Amino acid sequence: MKELVINDVVFDVKYLTTSTVNKEEVGLEKRIINNGKMTKGRDQVKFSFSILGKQDYHLFTSFFENTHYTVFLPETNKPFIAHSVSHSTFYQGAEVADNTEVVFKVTLTK
Repeated sequence: MKELVINDVVFDVKYLTTSTVNKEEVGLEKRIINNGKMTKGRDQVKFSFSILGKQDYHLFTSFFENTHYTVFLPETNKPFIAHSVSHSTFYQGAEVADNTEVVFKVTLTK
């Protein structure tokens, strides 16, 4: 497990990648991140984590509807300001119950 701190909330993440989107890169992901503009050097963080139950589901869905985040990667010991590119959830069943495991997948960019 890796650790990630966003707006002073500690996340134990299942999957974490960091990258820089460069001018030379092409594709749908780049257009989404840069709103169709060829902007060089945008840092991004992609990660996923799991929660259990509808109470935490509503808490984290609301959390990722914010527009600005302070992201701290303990490995680099450096914070940066980011905004949300996307977040999605995955779970089984028709709706989230108290014992439903929900996986969040989140992409933030500088």
